Amino acid sequence: MRLAEVGRTFPTKDGARTVLRGVDVALSPGEIVAVVGPSGCGKSTLLRLIGGLDRATAGSITVDEASVQAHDESTAIAFQEPRLLPWRTIAQNVALGLPRGTKKAAARARVAELLELVGLTHAAEQRPREVSGGMAQRASLARALARSPRVLLLDEPFGALDALTRLKMHDLLLEIHRAQPTTIVLVTHDVEEALYLADRVLLLRNLHATQPERPRAKVVALGSGSGIGALGSAGPHGSGPEHPAHAPDRTGSVARVVTVPGARPRDRAARAITDLRTSLLDGLGVHHHTTLTSTPLTTKETA
Repeated sequence: MRLAEVGRTFPTKDGARTVLRGVDVALSPGEIVAVVGPSGCGKSTLLRLIGGLDRATAGSITVDEASVQAHDESTAIAFQEPRLLPWRTIAQNVALGLPRGTKKAAARARVAELLELVGLTHAAEQRPREVSGGMAQRASLARALARSPRVLLLDEPFGALDALTRLKMHDLLLEIHRAQPTTIVLVTHDVEEALYLADRVLLLRNLHATQPERPRAKVVALGSGSGIGALGSAGPHGSGPEHPAHAPDRTGSVARVVTVPGARPRDRAARAITDLRTSLLDGLGVHHHTTLTSTPLTTKETA
Protein backbone atom coordinates (compact mmCIF):
# COMPACT_ATOMS: atom_id res chain seq x y z
CA MET A 1 0.00 0.00 0.00
CA ARG A 2 1.22 3.48 -0.84
CA LEU A 3 0.17 6.86 0.55
CA ALA A 4 1.60 9.61 -1.64
CA GLU A 5 1.49 13.16 -0.23
CA VAL A 6 -1.97 12.56 1.19
CA GLY A 7 -3.86 15.51 2.63
CA ARG A 8 -7.37 16.21 3.90
CA THR A 9 -8.93 19.64 4.27
CA PHE A 10 -12.43 20.30 5.61
CA PRO A 11 -14.53 23.40 4.91
CA THR A 12 -15.67 25.27 8.03
CA LYS A 13 -17.54 28.50 8.65
CA ASP A 14 -14.17 30.10 9.43
CA GLY A 15 -12.57 28.83 6.24
CA ALA A 16 -10.72 25.68 5.18
CA ARG A 17 -9.15 23.61 7.96
CA THR A 18 -6.39 21.17 7.05
CA VAL A 19 -6.28 18.08 9.25
CA LEU A 20 -3.71 16.04 7.30
CA ARG A 21 -0.89 17.29 5.08
CA GLY A 22 1.86 15.54 3.12
CA VAL A 23 1.46 11.99 4.49
CA ASP A 24 3.93 10.01 2.38
CA VAL A 25 4.66 6.40 3.31
CA ALA A 26 4.75 2.95 1.72
CA LEU A 27 3.64 -0.17 3.57
CA SER A 28 5.01 -3.58 2.71
CA PRO A 29 2.63 -6.57 2.39
CA GLY A 30 2.09 -8.11 5.81
CA GLU A 31 3.55 -5.14 7.69
CA ILE A 32 1.96 -3.83 10.89
CA VAL A 33 2.11 -0.04 11.18
CA ALA A 34 0.85 1.81 14.25
CA VAL A 35 -0.30 5.43 14.08
CA VAL A 36 0.01 7.54 17.24
CA GLY A 37 -0.37 11.23 17.93
CA PRO A 38 -2.22 13.84 19.99
CA SER A 39 -5.99 14.25 19.76
CA GLY A 40 -7.01 16.13 16.64
CA CYS A 41 -3.95 15.17 14.57
CA GLY A 42 -5.99 13.18 12.04
CA LYS A 43 -5.36 9.54 13.06
CA SER A 44 -8.94 8.36 12.50
CA THR A 45 -9.26 10.57 9.44
CA LEU A 46 -6.25 8.83 7.93
CA LEU A 47 -7.83 5.44 8.61
CA ARG A 48 -11.08 6.52 6.96
CA LEU A 49 -9.18 7.69 3.88
CA ILE A 50 -7.38 4.35 3.56
CA GLY A 51 -10.67 2.47 3.94
CA GLY A 52 -12.46 4.51 1.29
CA LEU A 53 -14.88 5.98 3.84
CA ASP A 54 -13.66 9.49 2.98
CA ARG A 55 -11.82 11.08 0.07
CA ALA A 56 -8.43 12.79 0.26
CA THR A 57 -8.27 16.37 -0.97
CA ALA A 58 -4.60 15.95 -1.95
CA GLY A 59 -2.36 13.07 -2.95
CA SER A 60 -3.31 9.47 -3.61
CA ILE A 61 -3.76 6.13 -1.84
CA THR A 62 -3.19 2.86 -3.67
CA VAL A 63 -3.41 -0.80 -2.69
CA ASP A 64 -1.55 -3.12 -5.05
CA GLU A 65 -1.22 -0.13 -7.41
CA ALA A 66 -5.01 0.30 -7.62
CA SER A 67 -6.52 3.51 -6.28
CA VAL A 68 -8.66 3.12 -3.16
CA GLN A 69 -12.34 3.44 -4.00
CA ALA A 70 -15.35 4.40 -1.88
CA HIS A 71 -16.06 1.60 0.62
CA ASP A 72 -13.10 -0.27 -0.84
CA GLU A 73 -13.46 -4.05 -0.54
CA SER A 74 -9.69 -4.51 -0.35
CA THR A 75 -9.83 -3.08 3.18
CA ALA A 76 -11.78 -3.88 6.34
CA ILE A 77 -12.08 -1.96 9.59
CA ALA A 78 -12.67 -2.78 13.27
CA PHE A 79 -13.52 -0.05 15.75
CA GLN A 80 -13.06 0.52 19.48
CA GLU A 81 -16.61 -0.73 20.09
CA PRO A 82 -17.43 -4.19 18.64
CA ARG A 83 -20.64 -2.86 17.01
CA LEU A 84 -22.24 -6.29 16.84
CA LEU A 85 -25.93 -6.60 15.96
CA PRO A 86 -27.60 -7.64 19.24
CA TRP A 87 -30.34 -9.75 17.58
CA ARG A 88 -27.81 -11.93 15.71
CA THR A 89 -25.61 -14.70 17.06
CA ILE A 90 -21.83 -14.35 17.16
CA ALA A 91 -21.57 -16.59 14.08
CA GLN A 92 -24.17 -14.53 12.22
CA ASN A 93 -22.33 -11.30 13.09
CA VAL A 94 -19.08 -12.72 11.73
CA ALA A 95 -20.87 -13.80 8.56
CA LEU A 96 -21.86 -10.17 7.89
CA GLY A 97 -18.26 -9.50 6.87
CA LEU A 98 -18.25 -12.10 4.09
CA PRO A 99 -18.10 -10.89 0.48
CA ARG A 100 -21.45 -10.61 -1.26
CA GLY A 101 -22.48 -13.71 -3.15
CA THR A 102 -20.53 -16.15 -0.97
CA LYS A 103 -22.15 -19.60 -1.28
CA LYS A 104 -23.78 -21.01 1.86
CA ALA A 105 -21.40 -23.93 2.25
CA ALA A 106 -18.34 -21.70 1.74
CA ALA A 107 -19.80 -19.15 4.17
CA ARG A 108 -20.32 -21.73 6.90
CA ALA A 109 -16.80 -23.06 6.43
CA ARG A 110 -15.23 -19.58 6.50
CA VAL A 111 -17.16 -18.51 9.60
CA ALA A 112 -16.20 -21.72 11.40
CA GLU A 113 -12.55 -21.16 10.44
CA LEU A 114 -12.58 -17.59 11.76
CA LEU A 115 -14.35 -18.51 15.00
CA GLU A 116 -11.71 -21.13 15.64
CA LEU A 117 -8.97 -18.61 14.83
CA VAL A 118 -10.24 -16.16 17.47
CA GLY A 119 -11.20 -18.83 19.99
CA LEU A 120 -14.98 -18.39 19.80
CA THR A 121 -16.16 -21.72 18.41
CA HIS A 122 -17.90 -22.47 21.71
CA ALA A 123 -19.76 -19.13 21.57
CA ALA A 124 -20.98 -19.37 17.97
CA GLU A 125 -24.69 -19.47 18.90
CA GLN A 126 -24.56 -16.94 21.72
CA ARG A 127 -25.82 -13.36 21.41
CA PRO A 128 -23.56 -10.35 21.98
CA ARG A 129 -25.15 -9.62 25.37
CA GLU A 130 -24.18 -13.12 26.52
CA VAL A 131 -20.43 -12.72 25.97
CA SER A 132 -17.69 -10.60 27.56
CA GLY A 133 -16.27 -7.41 26.07
CA GLY A 134 -13.10 -9.23 25.02
CA MET A 135 -15.13 -11.97 23.30
CA ALA A 136 -17.22 -9.36 21.50
CA GLN A 137 -14.06 -7.64 20.28
CA ARG A 138 -12.71 -10.97 19.03
CA ALA A 139 -15.93 -11.42 17.08
CA SER A 140 -15.46 -7.94 15.61
CA LEU A 141 -11.95 -8.88 14.45
CA ALA A 142 -13.25 -12.10 12.92
CA ARG A 143 -15.94 -10.14 11.05
CA ALA A 144 -13.33 -7.73 9.68
CA LEU A 145 -11.20 -10.67 8.50
CA ALA A 146 -14.12 -12.45 6.85
CA ARG A 147 -13.56 -10.84 3.45
CA SER A 148 -9.80 -11.62 3.55
CA PRO A 149 -8.85 -7.93 3.22
CA ARG A 150 -5.47 -6.94 1.86
CA VAL A 151 -5.37 -4.15 4.47
CA LEU A 152 -6.92 -4.47 7.95
CA LEU A 153 -7.67 -1.15 9.65
CA LEU A 154 -7.95 -1.07 13.45
CA ASP A 155 -9.20 2.11 15.13
CA GLU A 156 -8.23 1.82 18.82
CA PRO A 157 -9.66 -1.73 18.89
CA PHE A 158 -8.62 -2.47 22.48
CA GLY A 159 -9.14 0.95 24.06
CA ALA A 160 -12.38 0.00 25.84
CA LEU A 161 -11.00 -3.22 27.37
CA ASP A 162 -9.56 -3.70 30.83
CA ALA A 163 -5.76 -3.89 31.12
CA LEU A 164 -5.49 -7.69 31.40
CA THR A 165 -7.89 -8.37 28.52
CA ARG A 166 -6.02 -5.80 26.41
CA LEU A 167 -2.72 -7.66 26.90
CA LYS A 168 -4.38 -10.93 25.90
CA MET A 169 -5.84 -9.29 22.80
CA HIS A 170 -2.38 -8.08 21.80
CA ASP A 171 -1.13 -11.66 21.70
CA LEU A 172 -4.29 -12.83 19.92
CA LEU A 173 -3.80 -10.21 17.20
CA LEU A 174 -0.24 -11.42 16.66
CA GLU A 175 -1.49 -15.03 16.45
CA ILE A 176 -4.07 -13.97 13.88
CA HIS A 177 -1.43 -12.08 11.93
CA ARG A 178 0.84 -15.14 11.85
CA ALA A 179 -2.05 -17.24 10.54
CA GLN A 180 -3.27 -14.60 8.07
CA PRO A 181 -0.45 -12.07 7.51
CA THR A 182 -2.43 -9.19 6.07
CA THR A 183 -1.16 -5.62 6.19
CA ILE A 184 -2.43 -3.88 9.34
CA VAL A 185 -2.77 -0.17 10.14
CA LEU A 186 -3.44 0.30 13.84
CA VAL A 187 -4.51 3.62 15.38
CA THR A 188 -3.81 3.75 19.10
CA HIS A 189 -3.19 6.16 21.97
CA ASP A 190 -1.13 3.52 23.76
CA VAL A 191 2.58 3.90 22.92
CA GLU A 192 3.47 0.57 24.57
CA GLU A 193 0.80 -1.17 22.50
CA ALA A 194 2.24 0.37 19.34
CA LEU A 195 5.78 -0.75 20.16
CA TYR A 196 4.71 -4.28 21.10
CA LEU A 197 2.64 -4.90 17.96
CA ALA A 198 4.04 -2.79 15.13
CA ASP A 199 6.97 -3.00 12.73
CA ARG A 200 6.91 0.78 12.41
CA VAL A 201 5.26 3.63 14.28
CA LEU A 202 4.02 6.80 12.58
CA LEU A 203 3.95 9.76 14.96
CA LEU A 204 1.57 12.44 13.67
CA ARG A 205 1.58 16.06 14.76
CA ASN A 206 -1.43 18.28 15.28
CA LEU A 207 -1.18 20.90 12.55
CA HIS A 208 -3.15 23.35 14.69
CA ALA A 209 -1.46 22.83 18.05
CA THR A 210 -1.31 26.02 20.09
CA GLN A 211 1.95 25.02 21.77
CA PRO A 212 5.17 24.98 19.72
CA GLU A 213 6.62 21.55 19.07
CA ARG A 214 9.10 20.55 21.77
CA PRO A 215 12.72 20.11 20.72
CA ARG A 216 13.67 16.48 20.35
CA ALA A 217 15.59 15.02 23.25
CA LYS A 218 19.17 14.05 22.62
CA VAL A 219 19.38 10.27 22.42
CA VAL A 220 22.56 8.29 22.98
CA ALA A 221 23.21 5.47 20.52
CA LEU A 222 22.68 2.03 21.97
CA GLY A 223 24.97 -0.96 21.59
CA SER A 224 24.70 -3.29 18.62
CA GLY A 225 22.77 -5.77 20.71
CA SER A 226 19.80 -3.40 20.90
CA GLY A 227 18.91 -3.88 17.27
CA ILE A 228 19.20 -0.17 16.41
CA GLY A 229 22.10 2.17 16.11
CA ALA A 230 20.27 5.19 17.53
CA LEU A 231 16.76 6.24 18.32
CA GLY A 232 14.94 8.76 16.20
CA SER A 233 12.98 9.09 13.03
CA ALA A 234 13.29 6.82 10.07
CA GLY A 235 13.06 7.75 6.44
CA PRO A 236 9.78 7.57 4.54
CA HIS A 237 10.00 3.78 4.32
CA GLY A 238 11.34 3.12 7.77
CA SER A 239 14.81 2.21 6.53
CA GLY A 240 16.79 3.56 9.47
CA PRO A 241 17.59 6.61 11.59
CA GLU A 242 16.69 9.96 10.16
CA HIS A 243 19.13 11.78 7.89
CA PRO A 244 18.70 15.38 6.74
CA ALA A 245 18.07 14.38 3.13
CA HIS A 246 15.26 12.02 4.15
CA ALA A 247 13.75 13.90 7.10
CA PRO A 248 9.95 14.18 7.19
CA ASP A 249 8.43 17.45 6.01
CA ARG A 250 8.48 19.71 9.08
CA THR A 251 5.23 21.33 7.93
CA GLY A 252 3.49 18.02 7.24
CA SER A 253 1.50 15.71 9.47
CA VAL A 254 4.17 13.04 9.91
CA ALA A 255 6.51 14.10 12.69
CA ARG A 256 8.49 10.85 12.81
CA VAL A 257 8.53 7.35 11.38
CA VAL A 258 10.17 4.95 13.82
CA THR A 259 11.25 1.40 13.02
CA VAL A 260 10.72 -0.92 15.99
CA PRO A 261 13.65 -3.33 16.53
CA GLY A 262 13.35 -7.00 17.34
CA ALA A 263 11.07 -9.81 16.26
CA ARG A 264 7.56 -10.23 17.65
CA PRO A 265 6.53 -11.06 20.31
CA ARG A 266 8.83 -8.50 21.90
CA ASP A 267 10.07 -8.14 25.44
CA ARG A 268 8.16 -5.12 26.72
CA ALA A 269 10.99 -4.39 29.19
CA ALA A 270 13.83 -4.55 26.64
CA ARG A 271 16.13 -1.51 26.70
CA ALA A 272 15.53 -0.65 23.05
CA ILE A 273 11.75 -0.71 23.58
CA THR A 274 11.78 1.35 26.77
CA ASP A 275 14.05 3.95 25.17
CA LEU A 276 11.79 4.16 22.11
CA ARG A 277 8.83 4.55 24.43
CA THR A 278 10.55 7.51 26.12
CA SER A 279 11.39 9.05 22.75
CA LEU A 280 7.83 8.72 21.45
CA LEU A 281 6.29 10.07 24.65
CA ASP A 282 8.65 13.02 24.38
CA GLY A 283 7.39 13.57 20.84
CA LEU A 284 3.84 13.53 22.18
CA GLY A 285 4.73 16.20 24.72
CA VAL A 286 4.47 13.86 27.71
CA HIS A 287 6.90 14.85 30.44
CA HIS A 288 8.87 11.96 31.89
CA HIS A 289 11.05 11.85 34.97
CA THR A 290 14.16 9.91 35.81
CA THR A 291 13.58 7.40 38.59
CA LEU A 292 16.28 7.63 41.22
CA THR A 293 17.91 4.33 42.14
CA SER A 294 17.42 3.67 45.82
CA THR A 295 20.05 2.16 48.12
CA PRO A 296 19.84 -1.65 48.00
CA LEU A 297 18.10 -3.20 50.97
CA THR A 298 20.29 -5.05 53.43
CA THR A 299 19.62 -8.62 54.44
CA LYS A 300 18.13 -7.40 57.71
CA GLU A 301 15.80 -5.02 55.90
CA THR A 302 14.49 -7.69 53.56
CA ALA A 303 13.81 -10.18 56.35
